[in-house]
Amino acid sequence: MLERLFAGMVRLVGRATDFLMVLAGVALALMTIHVVADVTMRVIFNSPIPGTLEIVAFYYMVAAIVFPVAFLERKDEHISVELFYGFFPAWAKRASYVFACLLSAVFFAVFAYQSWLDALKATASREVVMGAAAIQIWPARYILPISFALLVVVALLKIVRVFLRPSETPDGQDLAKSLD
Repeated sequence: MLERLFAGMVRLVGRATDFLMVLAGVALALMTIHVVADVTMRVIFNSPIPGTLEIVAFYYMVAAIVFPVAFLERKDEHISVELFYGFFPAWAKRASYVFACLLSAVFFAVFAYQSWLDALKATASREVVMGAAAIQIWPARYILPISFALLVVVALLKIVRVFLRPSETPDGQDLAKSLD
C-alpha cells in the first residue's frame, strides 16, 4: 500500500518536473525569438521592441534557469562532491544521502517560503519595472516559489525511497526510474 502511494506520488511529481522543464524550453525559445525580432526591428526599421530587456530579464531568463531545478534534483544531476563517498559502506552512503536530501529540502523550503512572501508582496503592489515600457513583473515572482517547492517535494520523496528500499544504494538514480 505504501509502495503504491509512493509510486503514485513519484509519477505525479515526475510529470510536474517534466512540465516545468518543457516550460523552461519554451521560455528559451520565446527569448530567442523575442531577441532576434528586437534586433531585426532595431537594425532594419530603427525601432526596437519596447520592453524587450525587461521581459527577457524578468520572465524568460528566470523561467529558463529556475524551472529546471526540480527536474535536475529528480535526475540527481546537481553538482556534488564525492571525495570520500566512494569509500563509505552502503549504510553510510544511505545516511549521507538522506542527510544531503534533508539539507536540500530545508534549504529550498526556506527559499520557497521567502520567495512566496516576496511574490505575494509583489502581487499586492502590482510590481512594475520601468524601462522603455512599463512591464508588470509580479507574475514572474511566482516562478521561484513554484520551482523551489517542487524541488523540496522531490528531495523528500528521495528520502522516502531510501527508507522504502533500504537494500538499494540511491545515489545517481532518477527518482522516476526507481520504480522499475
